Amino acid sequence: MRRLLRVLLLLVLVAVLALGAGSAYLIRRPFPQISGTATVAGLKAPVEVIRDRWGIPHIYAQNPHDLFFAQGYVHAQDRLWQMDLSRRLAAGRLSEIFGPVALEADRLMRVLGLRRAAEAAWAAAASAAGAPEAAAAIEAVQAYSAGVNAFIESRRDRLPLEFLLLRFQPEPWTPVDSLSFGKLMAWVLGGTWRTELLRAGLAIRFGDEGMRTLFPTQVPGTPTITAGGIPSIALPPGLPFASLLAGSPGAGSNNWVVAPSRSTSGALLANDIHLDVQMPSIWYENHLVGGPYDVIGASFPGVPSVVAGHNRHIAWGLTNVNPDVQDLYVERFHPRDPDRYFYQGQWVRATVVREEIRIKGRPEPEVVVVRVTRHGPVLNPAVRGLGAFMALRWTAHDPDRILQAVLALDRAANWAEFREALREWSVPSQNFVFADRTGNIGFIAPGRIPIRPPGVDGRLPVPGWTGTFEWQGYIPHEELPTLFNPPGGVIVTANNRVAPPSYPYHLGEDFDVGFRALRITSRLEETARLSLDDFAAIQQDVTSLPARRFVAAWQDVRIDDADRAALFNEVKQWDGQVTAESRPALLYEVLLLRLAHVVFKDALDQDLFRRYLRQGDAPLLVLLEMSGRPDDPWWGEGRDRVIEQALRQTVRELEAALGDDRSAWRWGRIHTPTLLHPLGRQRGLGWIFNAVPPEMGGDGFTVNAAGFDPEEPYRTAVAPSYRQLIDTKDWSSARAIHPTGQSGLPFSRHYRDFVAMWAKGDYHPLLFTRDAILAAQEGTLRLLPP
Repeated sequence: MRRLLRVLLLLVLVAVLALGAGSAYLIRRPFPQISGTATVAGLKAPVEVIRDRWGIPHIYAQNPHDLFFAQGYVHAQDRLWQMDLSRRLAAGRLSEIFGPVALEADRLMRVLGLRRAAEAAWAAAASAAGAPEAAAAIEAVQAYSAGVNAFIESRRDRLPLEFLLLRFQPEPWTPVDSLSFGKLMAWVLGGTWRTELLRAGLAIRFGDEGMRTLFPTQVPGTPTITAGGIPSIALPPGLPFASLLAGSPGAGSNNWVVAPSRSTSGALLANDIHLDVQMPSIWYENHLVGGPYDVIGASFPGVPSVVAGHNRHIAWGLTNVNPDVQDLYVERFHPRDPDRYFYQGQWVRATVVREEIRIKGRPEPEVVVVRVTRHGPVLNPAVRGLGAFMALRWTAHDPDRILQAVLALDRAANWAEFREALREWSVPSQNFVFADRTGNIGFIAPGRIPIRPPGVDGRLPVPGWTGTFEWQGYIPHEELPTLFNPPGGVIVTANNRVAPPSYPYHLGEDFDVGFRALRITSRLEETARLSLDDFAAIQQDVTSLPARRFVAAWQDVRIDDADRAALFNEVKQWDGQVTAESRPALLYEVLLLRLAHVVFKDALDQDLFRRYLRQGDAPLLVLLEMSGRPDDPWWGEGRDRVIEQALRQTVRELEAALGDDRSAWRWGRIHTPTLLHPLGRQRGLGWIFNAVPPEMGGDGFTVNAAGFDPEEPYRTAVAPSYRQLIDTKDWSSARAIHPTGQSGLPFSRHYRDFVAMWAKGDYHPLLFTRDAILAAQEGTLRLLPP
């Protein structure tokens, strides 16, 4: 079927191109109207959309309904295909357009029930519509959906190219579609259940002590965000009471803020969010002005609001906390009745959901029977090799009001309102940093984080039938970690450990090991008074602290072969700068991956090794610790001989990939950040849909993150998906960038125009004042009610 789909796509493309001048019309007809007027049913009053030269829309409306209606309309103008793809992914409906190739992903989404969870959240929101904040959120998402649908209906005959090639029409947008995206992001940014399985596999093979040895969680000397102990939970004097805001290998993010005492201006904020790089970008920048809103920054196509950015009063950024909000429960099902499971001495009937997956090219749907216990859906129909029936308990399955939280955040004017806005934040838990016009800085580690029984830490799957491992509520939002105006005037987060051992609640163990946080902190300490230019330089930093530690530990390694010894000496003399031009960086990165294979592959079965290698931090930390112990039993025949074996494989691999001319060997030649579109994976279509940035440096442990999947070395998989730098004293100096361009329409001038800028570390200005926006306008569209 995949070959047939490929042939059909190519035939359609050839037919389009064969039309000559007509092909230009077919390519350009989905382009949005950006100037003049358009009459749009559903508006209450005129709306003005000014697009600046970078394709960023600045939306001016007279009321919140029209503001979010217009945001939905504009999102659909530029990213309708991406929006449709995202809701299909969350709902498990990709097979309807792609065929059997997407069936595995659909099956997982149907079992997880992200769409079911979004429907439950929408029902809960509707039942609470009497509260003003809930009513505002409901109105916003309904207006947004109406705006998307108004655009769809006006462009049925001029849809994006992907709809033409795959031959389907988008369905009407609904509020549940928007809420589903939040559930999808929670899934992307969480994954502790996978770590539970990995730990269990290691414990079965090596015992509990061996598992802990192979799974270190932090490097001594790396920072904890609230390292000085958890500050007082009470708000600063004079402020009213408010409460707290509650994947892929190498994924992570950075953010930091400095107070005016440490800056050349006001309070400064930096944020770079590390996610899978893709085409088009996951982010869409926009400016929303209307009613109580005047906010600019990054949004998700498909969701009303701005997620990271600033308004007239405050700025904020976010990184993933990754607390342990997922637990696996081993369930016992009745031997003769698969719909009943055992719990506290009784057979209890599970909720049974029959999911039908329609598959393009097949006459009959695939039926997936999902059983949901008191702990959550049983994963076995979608996850192979579990060895027992396992149900997933996950906070994202519970109804939430996260959209209400984000919209209140967009309106917040100070620290108290910022905290209060995020009272309803649930999952994915985020490290929020805050800065305001008056010079305050702050940090909140948010989320709905479970409290487990004493002695239960959530590291391993637990029996579901005893009732002794049930969650006992959630950490009160008043007691979640927070900082406000710390004495040093600096707050740094980089997915590292949030709280010290003295913190009274267990947040989890799957935090970043802390190398990026340590590097950022040390760079900030180099300069007494910091500027946004200093922040920009830090965001581009490609110094690998683990590389420097490996180099130090390898100084006494002796390689017998003279040729390989000469190459290894380059690594031993290297400064740890993972630049695209560096040959030592290339040797180090490939050697480290080969070394992991040599040391661990034979000791673990194929599946366990694959999952261990993808975990990223653990094997690197174990190898780093072992490198200082030449006779560690894991080395087998000895450290130096194993390193030489891995080095021999490294040279062989590089000669095959880059040729015998070693003067041309450099990290950037194999470390390529191709930005892939789903259709761009089809041979012959990449030139239309994909983008290839210039060579880039970095790895999964540098501040300028560029992690790669070890199963697909060494293509960049994770990178800064959005960068922003903000000076709260001067909004006009704010700057931002994401990897691709504002448009999701191939051949648009804004489809790839950010790629080279992003790769080089450049930014575009984040225009905020109307005069500056008008001076840089590309077009102004007036949307008028009938």
